[in-house]
Amino acid sequence: MKLSNDELILEAEKEIRLERESTLKIIKLFQEISARKIYLERGYPSFYEMVTKHFGYCAGSAMRRINAMKLVREMPQFEEKIETGELSLSVAADVQSFLYQEAKIERPYSINAKIELVETCLGKSRREVEQEFARRNPEREKRESQHAISNDRLRVSFSISKELNDKLNYLKDLLGHVDPSMTTEALLERLAELGLNKYDPQRVANRSQKRGEKKAKSQKSRENGKARETNPSSTSAAEVKRTRYIPAMEKAVIPDDGKGCTFVSETGRRCGSHRFLQRDHIRPFSRGGSNTADNLRWLCGEHNRARSCNWSH
Repeated sequence: MKLSNDELILEAEKEIRLERESTLKIIKLFQEISARKIYLERGYPSFYEMVTKHFGYCAGSAMRRINAMKLVREMPQFEEKIETGELSLSVAADVQSFLYQEAKIERPYSINAKIELVETCLGKSRREVEQEFARRNPEREKRESQHAISNDRLRVSFSISKELNDKLNYLKDLLGHVDPSMTTEALLERLAELGLNKYDPQRVANRSQKRGEKKAKSQKSRENGKARETNPSSTSAAEVKRTRYIPAMEKAVIPDDGKGCTFVSETGRRCGSHRFLQRDHIRPFSRGGSNTADNLRWLCGEHNRARSCNWSH
């Protein structure tokens, strides 16, 4: 049936009210899921990962809902403002993000100051709210943004200090003998490789393995050059004392398929996060677990801590 103009407007207003009610309900459900850390048992390293990969939200939509969730969790008196539309989801998320950034640069807001800020932003557009943020902190930096321009290229936009820019240019000069016309991208690629060589657990493990093999070969060569008597009864207490230290050879052969955290949920989902990967004893060291490769695995920091808490109960 064809609607009149007035009926069309009324129908739209009705659906918008339902949408706002639904949004607030989702935020409340997200609060409970986050508080119970259900995302960890389902194989996700963070709540954000679950919102994007399980619930299917895009990155921007996920962050808006998560930030709004954090804001109303601390200031529940503004829940009804989201439901009525006086406080839009985007503005609520922007306010929470602003408060987080302010705290990060050691400009934390008291709870009363936070409430005052939210009240100031009620009924305002995102542009007006951004102007309010700029008024409160003129030095606030622009947020980093990324835009795909092809299948394998991104345009990244962010601001850096003059000091950092001078350091990057100085590095280009130092590496001029390698590439006289080095671009900033080429420099960042080189720095990324240096960082991965130092922090990537698989690369570190490969180096440890090579050092261990070289050391074992050298040790064997020395042993072949002289006679050695073994007296098990003379083993010192220090030699038999258990230690959490994982020998280089064992570090090198911890099963690693390059897919990150090995935690698998009851539904069969593997976490796969590469953030803060840690070597974990499958059978805890405190319960007699050994340091051999067959008792070691990789877990992300979140799942390693969650598992430690479960073992302690």
